[in-house]
Amino acid sequence: MHSCRVYGLLNIFLYDYQKMEQRIKQTTMKPFEEFSQKELEIEVFNLITSGQMFLAHDFARKGFEKFPKNLRLQEAYALVLLKTGAVREAKELVYPLLSDIIDQGAVNVECLKNCSFIKTGNSRTLAGIGHIFKEIWQHSHMCHDLDIARELYLSSFRKEPKTRTGINAAWLSWLTGDEPQSEVLAEEVLKLLPPMGLHGQFTELVDLAEAQLLLGRVDEACRLYEDATKQTLESYVPVVTARQQLLFLRDAGFRVPEAALNALKPPAIAVFTGYMIDAPHLPVALFPPELEEPVKQAINAQLDEVGATIGYSSAACGADLLFIEALLKRGGEVNIILPFAIEDFIQTNVRHAGPRWEKRFERALKNARTVNIAAEERYLGHDMLFRFANTIMHGAAVMRGQFLTSEPHLVAVWDSTLHSMPGGPSDFIDGWTNIKTLHMIDLVDLRPPRTLSPETEEKLNNTKSLACYARQYDPLVSHAPDRIIKMMMFSDLHGYSKLQDEHIPAFLDFLQKLQVAMSEIDLPLESVNTWGDAVFAVGDTASIIAEFGLRYCDIVETLGRKYPEFPFPIRARISLHAGPVYEAEDPFIKKKNYYGGHINRAARLEPVTTVGQVYATQQFVSILHVEQNGLHHEFDQKGLRFQEGYVTEYVGIITLAKSFGCQEVYHLRRK
Repeated sequence: MHSCRVYGLLNIFLYDYQKMEQRIKQTTMKPFEEFSQKELEIEVFNLITSGQMFLAHDFARKGFEKFPKNLRLQEAYALVLLKTGAVREAKELVYPLLSDIIDQGAVNVECLKNCSFIKTGNSRTLAGIGHIFKEIWQHSHMCHDLDIARELYLSSFRKEPKTRTGINAAWLSWLTGDEPQSEVLAEEVLKLLPPMGLHGQFTELVDLAEAQLLLGRVDEACRLYEDATKQTLESYVPVVTARQQLLFLRDAGFRVPEAALNALKPPAIAVFTGYMIDAPHLPVALFPPELEEPVKQAINAQLDEVGATIGYSSAACGADLLFIEALLKRGGEVNIILPFAIEDFIQTNVRHAGPRWEKRFERALKNARTVNIAAEERYLGHDMLFRFANTIMHGAAVMRGQFLTSEPHLVAVWDSTLHSMPGGPSDFIDGWTNIKTLHMIDLVDLRPPRTLSPETEEKLNNTKSLACYARQYDPLVSHAPDRIIKMMMFSDLHGYSKLQDEHIPAFLDFLQKLQVAMSEIDLPLESVNTWGDAVFAVGDTASIIAEFGLRYCDIVETLGRKYPEFPFPIRARISLHAGPVYEAEDPFIKKKNYYGGHINRAARLEPVTTVGQVYATQQFVSILHVEQNGLHHEFDQKGLRFQEGYVTEYVGIITLAKSFGCQEVYHLRRK
């Protein structure tokens, strides 16, 4: 495959966010000024549904400014503010709707029914704002937000009886402790939809099931869940959503029967790792071409055992591509993560096996649901990039599993006689913490017995030597200094550049107090540098940098409100990223410092982060989830309950500062 054809593929298939950018361009071909109110409503909610939160934010804000009395645009703007982490701003937007009953955050529940907004609003708007307050409550945990959400859903249901609003009102009543009201509402929902068996729609059957469950009729509820799952669905999302609702209710203290959860079976996820087809210069046979068929059969057997319909893998010749082809043949979903620049990957991991495998590589990229690169830079002979990509892959599967309520499985084609190499199958297996979801195919069991000379045996046991034999790369760059994987934080203080001279004495006092508070954060950071109002921190684990970023954000938020002489509160913008970097002594300050493209990427995210929030890249969040997942299994093995410390909410695809491309980002907050 020629490089021009490779990069043609790259442009078409490689990034989800490149596809998203194209849709954005198509969406915004029409100037904003030409949109009518109705068109703006439709456009904003379409953008929210497709995950384009930043573009939705821009459209909703401008639309609401242009049409301030349009409640649908106000609802959309509040929702997108919540999705981007701006909870305070979302509250400020929707609380005025209930100004006649809200007094400094306290709600007179008895007056809710007489609120003018609730009395005059239509059913759809009331349900939409009810959803906003339910989301706000999940952030604030304040009872008055829950009370408002319940009353809004209840009023919507009274004006236009629908099963979705009715069952929401019922569960919110149960959560507020009003069990009699919740049971009455559940009975009303059942009257709207008499038992329909297999003739009902999935959502209708689930609404019925939840109503029966709330009334304690477990057998009827489970039967309805089973009937619902027999419906032909184009997407598994409704099944997962129904299952998530049950898990949420269980966490809230409702006794959810296991049979109901078992009826809503989520799709199974398989993460894959394996060896390439042997390069001609390899001194020992690891995966000779004649093993292709036996390995293919073994992979299919493991997929049968797992029942996998979603897969995460790299795309090297050999085991990776066999896994991808097997999953696609089953109608499954494939997600490919490459470790570094695509041309280098083809050169080191595909081309040596011949044009047949290059064609298969091309087809794999074309048919994959997503193809992403963990580190877009060149290989430069650094095998640590394979380990980094494996960690990103692992984290992506864990995150997907959390959404789907499905524990990922690792399927590995490995060689039990080999020592672990960075990023190799044994290395991946060593980092997999749940042995119950580990499925291994040992090449030793498939390969004919071999007799090795002492010299070859030594090479086989020499990790570095074998790695050099296994991968060929440009000798002109093979002597570059090693890169290491680091987590990093960039932050600045919003509004600093707009302060006038008369504010500087107070700002210097603010910085002094900030420095004292930061010095009390006892975390093992590798490096912390400051200049002006900016902070750059580096650490070895995502958990350390996440904790530092959140504490720093809290400190700035608290201190910033203590200086009324500032024209506005000082607040922080914080970005977190992870990637391969060079570590070296700064020749000017004689201190350890870090260099490379990923430092720049972290820096370019910070200026476009929402003020007062902590944003993190896909790479950082993936590693954080791997670390937290490992702790979870460690606690389980000790019989202890693990409490998740962080929540990562997908925000969308953001354009980085200074034309540095696009990046998938998440809002990081405490649970």
